[in-house]
Amino acid sequence: MASLLRLDRVTAGFGPTVIVEDVSFSIEQGDVLAVLGRNGVGKSSLMKTIAGHTRLHGGGITFNDRDIGALASYHRARGGIGYVPQTRDIFPSLTVEENLMIAAQPGQWDLDGVYELFPNLAQRRRNGGQEISGGEQQMLSIGRALMGNPRLLLLDEPMEGLAPVIVEKLFEVFELLRDTGKFAIIFVEQYVNLALNFAPRTIVLDRGRVIHDGRSADLAADPEKMAVYFGASGQGANAGREHH
Repeated sequence: MASLLRLDRVTAGFGPTVIVEDVSFSIEQGDVLAVLGRNGVGKSSLMKTIAGHTRLHGGGITFNDRDIGALASYHRARGGIGYVPQTRDIFPSLTVEENLMIAAQPGQWDLDGVYELFPNLAQRRRNGGQEISGGEQQMLSIGRALMGNPRLLLLDEPMEGLAPVIVEKLFEVFELLRDTGKFAIIFVEQYVNLALNFAPRTIVLDRGRVIHDGRSADLAADPEKMAVYFGASGQGANAGREHH
């Protein structure tokens, strides 16, 4: 069976600057992968590379048996890659409902499904994107990605800067989406233990390269590796906040 997503020696960045270097991995439908590492090691840039927002300098990206390395980001979105960026990137001048509908593709996920998942958005459907809270904006960014009915969901530090009660709600949603088995999920998160518990498999980046790829449980049980990769505590409270 062909992989849903395969990166083969991918090198990418912004303009002439290389940030992601010689990265290879593949995932199947239903797989959940955490991408971890210290500050500024290329985690967000890797997500942007898969979504089509960087310059590909070398290597290949295949999604759903198709070479997407030269495809524009909107073609990747229409082809089944849902991207929830660190910056949320909602349209402030559009209403909540307009933000959702602009991404709509045929499939299981529609307005009713998103509103059931996020009742806050149903209540604020007529509000502008700039009139809702940060937590609601993140819900909107996730809901918009789901409206595209993706096969792959890219979640780039989705809990950053949010109140604990919102983090708890979002994590319940991510667990629900994971447990359906209908999505492959790649999850970048600053809280290492949370990510290791969420994703069965983890890759660790350092200076844009993969330095670890294996079972999350094995990594969590190895305090020496945890200390080397994430600092003395291994808790990872500051394990990644880059803005590339």
